Amino acid sequence: MLVKLGVDWIDEILPKGFPTNTSTLVSGPGGSGKPLIGYSFASGWLKNGGNVVFLLTSTTLEYLRNTMRLLGTDLDDYYGRVFFIELDPMIESIEPVSDTHVRANFVKPDVWDEALSLANIYLSNSPSKLGTMVVGAALNLLFFSPTYGKAIHEKIKGALSVDKTKTYFLTVNTDVFRDMVEELERSADNLMFSRMEKPMRLFLKVERVKGAPFERKEIEVPLSREILEEIRKEAERGKKNLIPAIKRL
Repeated sequence: MLVKLGVDWIDEILPKGFPTNTSTLVSGPGGSGKPLIGYSFASGWLKNGGNVVFLLTSTTLEYLRNTMRLLGTDLDDYYGRVFFIELDPMIESIEPVSDTHVRANFVKPDVWDEALSLANIYLSNSPSKLGTMVVGAALNLLFFSPTYGKAIHEKIKGALSVDKTKTYFLTVNTDVFRDMVEELERSADNLMFSRMEKPMRLFLKVERVKGAPFERKEIEVPLSREILEEIRKEAERGKKNLIPAIKRL
């Protein structure tokens, strides 16, 4: 099924709509605003009746809420249809924060599965014809784990290539683990590349989309310099704390 997300620049590059139950990977260098692309798709998904699971890797829930408001979506308006899984590499498995929010050490593949299972249970109370979109950014940070890095890479690759029960929208940084990132690029149904130009201009090019026509030219994503600068700072803060902890796993 194709769905028009109602976000002008997304509808421009996907004139007939975005394909549900497919996997999308946005690949690009660090600091190129990739999470904002995922949040924009999530915004349109929610407004069309879909459910969303947010995998928070290098950003906080507070930052996500504030950013989604800037994109025109107040997550409080979608209670029952959103679930938050916040990465915490300092805990063993999963710790509940609220009925909609857990902290999880999803560097570990079994915890990844368990956390998404909890999200499924929660969101099953709000059935949706679009189903659930799983949105996650900076997932290649997980590969820094000497114990779990290769295994979680295989888990993410399987989510992109095999699992069609959900719609995945994931982003990765091409600055590290380039070979592993290229495997993910080959595994995704839909592939997009992002880049940043000074002064803080975000560009996106669609490489392929499964079962839907798409605009092949590169477009500039219409986001303010302020919001792009803030996501860069937030990601840098997150990486500074996360990478040392993940390397100890």
